[in-house]
Amino acid sequence: MTDFDDRLKRQFKLRAEFFDNSARWVKNKELLDIHRKLVQISNGELILDACCGTGIVGGSLLHNGSKAKVVGFDMSLAMLEKARQRLTLCVNGKAEHFPFLDDVFDAVICRQTLHFLDIPKVIKELFRITKSKGGKIIISQIVPFGEKDSFWLHKIHRKKQLLLKNFLKEEDLKSFLKKLGCVDIVTSQYYLEEPINNWLTDTFFPLKEIKSIKKMFLEAPLEYRDLHRTRVENEDIFDTMRWVIVKGVKV
Repeated sequence: MTDFDDRLKRQFKLRAEFFDNSARWVKNKELLDIHRKLVQISNGELILDACCGTGIVGGSLLHNGSKAKVVGFDMSLAMLEKARQRLTLCVNGKAEHFPFLDDVFDAVICRQTLHFLDIPKVIKELFRITKSKGGKIIISQIVPFGEKDSFWLHKIHRKKQLLLKNFLKEEDLKSFLKKLGCVDIVTSQYYLEEPINNWLTDTFFPLKEIKSIKKMFLEAPLEYRDLHRTRVENEDIFDTMRWVIVKGVKV
């Protein structure tokens, strides 16, 4: 484990208890439904919830009487303690080195995690463990609306998340799957308004840093605030996030 890994594990050990309610996107039903529909679950399938956190995504796939099996994988034991209540099986480790054989999973899902990871290694690993001839790979991230908000959103993300490794755009997600040779690539998007104050209570930032982050939203360029519909209500800051969910099929 590197120093970066240790710092990331410490962060999510602190956040595990409150993570499910730290942002609306974590449990948002419409967003989860998009992931579920892209997976196209069949009974008996084996699915990997990669970097599963508390297992919200994988757990949503097991609703409605599904007989699929969902394996959760995460480097944080604190997060996996929560995920075990939702998933079939949980495994601890690093996503750059999945401890699974080739061509094992009918589908793999990786939601809002690539910004922490060595992307080339992780994408190759996701591809390796997905079944050939029809296995599905689904990746999703919060991304900019476009060039007009990209610079400022990157700046905000850097301020909000000190361990950020990567800042991703929609074209990056599609490019990852194309380079692997995936076919039938489809993209969905979803817009979700988030209360910033709620998220900041889960970050353990000192008060000075919290005020600085809030200021970045309030003093963002007008074109950013227009796109993100940034507003203040009862002293809480609301900002609309754009999600992109991309699915590819392994041949």
